[in-house]
Amino acid sequence: MKKRELIRRWGILFLSFMIMSGTASVPSYTVYAGEMDGLSTDGGEVAPEPEPEPDPAPEPDTPSVVDNGGTGDDGGDNGGGNNGNGEDNSGTGGGGSPAQSDDGGSGDDNGGGDGTGTTGDNDGGSTTGGYTGNTSEGYTSEEIAAGDGETSERSSTGKTAAAIGSTGATSEIAAVIEPVKVGEMDQPEGYKQAEEHEGSNEELIAQQHIVTDLPEIRKDFRFTTVDKVYAFSSHEMDIYEEQDKGSRVVGTIAGNGILYELENEDNGWIYVESGEARGFVREEDLIRGEEAQELLERLEKQAARISALLPKGISKETYFFTAQDTVPYYENEAYAFRRITTREVVIKAEAALAKSDAGIMEERREDARTVGSLKEGNLVYVIEEADDGWLFVESGDVRGFIPSAELDRSNSVQAQIDEEGESSFSTAKEVITPKENKAIYYSLNSVKEGAKYNEVREKILEKALSCVGNPYVWGGTSLTHGADCSGFVQTLYGLFGYKLPRVAEAQSRVGTQIPVSDAAPGDLIFFARNGYVFHVAMYAGDGKTVEAYSSQYGIITKELGDNAVWATRIIED
Repeated sequence: MKKRELIRRWGILFLSFMIMSGTASVPSYTVYAGEMDGLSTDGGEVAPEPEPEPDPAPEPDTPSVVDNGGTGDDGGDNGGGNNGNGEDNSGTGGGGSPAQSDDGGSGDDNGGGDGTGTTGDNDGGSTTGGYTGNTSEGYTSEEIAAGDGETSERSSTGKTAAAIGSTGATSEIAAVIEPVKVGEMDQPEGYKQAEEHEGSNEELIAQQHIVTDLPEIRKDFRFTTVDKVYAFSSHEMDIYEEQDKGSRVVGTIAGNGILYELENEDNGWIYVESGEARGFVREEDLIRGEEAQELLERLEKQAARISALLPKGISKETYFFTAQDTVPYYENEAYAFRRITTREVVIKAEAALAKSDAGIMEERREDARTVGSLKEGNLVYVIEEADDGWLFVESGDVRGFIPSAELDRSNSVQAQIDEEGESSFSTAKEVITPKENKAIYYSLNSVKEGAKYNEVREKILEKALSCVGNPYVWGGTSLTHGADCSGFVQTLYGLFGYKLPRVAEAQSRVGTQIPVSDAAPGDLIFFARNGYVFHVAMYAGDGKTVEAYSSQYGIITKELGDNAVWATRIIED
């Protein structure tokens, strides 16, 4: 056992003795529940569910989810056509003002008919009566007044004005998405109105400012360092692989053990790390906030008594109880749930050159799987000295083990590398992907900083996918009771602090406009027909989208189809 580990264990035992004997008492603490709620992944406050412009969105538990009466610049789906009262699942429609466009609708084209409407039946979130002569997402005033949310026998005859298909950006989430197969004649709501519009997508695109030279959004396996948010276990407890107490236990920790909060999932679960364990715990099982800080200060004072007797340079936190992992890191699905850590992971590693052609292995044995191949003279960084003459190394994006004898680590090689520059040397060729390589996180240390990938992209996509199967409701903005395409993305983005206009046409001008082929997960993709923007979807990666499609299909995932004209990037990385 290493000397440092012996010292650490002796210190913990001594501190435990002091606590149990009463020499250093630790008071009991009340758990703070929800104190960290409302924090976003970038450290700012997450906005509450947004209000559509200009009328507020209905509460999630309100049966009627109609968004009517919009007269602001951004427009409302119903252009003031329904002044219905959603109480008791009924509403009485009033006269309509000129329509505001929703997802491509035009006030001039769609307003006009003063609908008188009888008492509307809003049961289940759909509204049948009281609509006036306005159009939302391609409905004609006759269809709206009748309350018929579906159009029939629509066909696509137009060509897509921008390159579409599977774009270069993808996500791990997209790999498991099963897209819905939509019938050839089934188009998104709004398509019929677009079909009647006079214009061309080419003319529409020419009027935009589409940026083609944005830096590529790169997400790699490397971790980035975040500030410490301290928490302590209120009792002996487990750390779980999933946000479910029925899932596998990946770590255990004693009472008053230290953990670092990495992300509050805003559902009662917190993603944490402690020792070598990483996973999920319930927030009610933690001591957090001010009480955690108070306990930290007390324990640090007690640890200082021990550290004063021991060699310098050892952090007082070394003497705190940390979690014991019960599952190897390469088997723990939660280990890289978020590639963030409180540890300093970027290091200045020793550089070496391959003496001859060789393989980098997944384990410390010669018959292990090869994860990367080296050519003579390739550059390798020694991340850690492993056992039995093996080294844990990194070369490019390849990480694994290699016998020390395979590398030239001489002073002359160091001088050569310094003189020629590290960038002039080639690195290992990848044999398997980092995701497949179980040695990838043998150490979190790397010579490179992790890619600046905004985790909001994954969070917003996960939230969108959780809504799949929920209904499409014309004029709606509720993720549970129903939304139309623009209401769906407006509410989603609002949950993460981004304010969007209410209708797709206005949304299509927010953020940076980019080619569809450059879209990354979380970006928005807009669809037009005859120069008329009628639909918006969220890109999920791998050529797939998640979107509020139509009354027939509801909120679905599907393959990126025809008529996509451009994407917009609102989430900056």
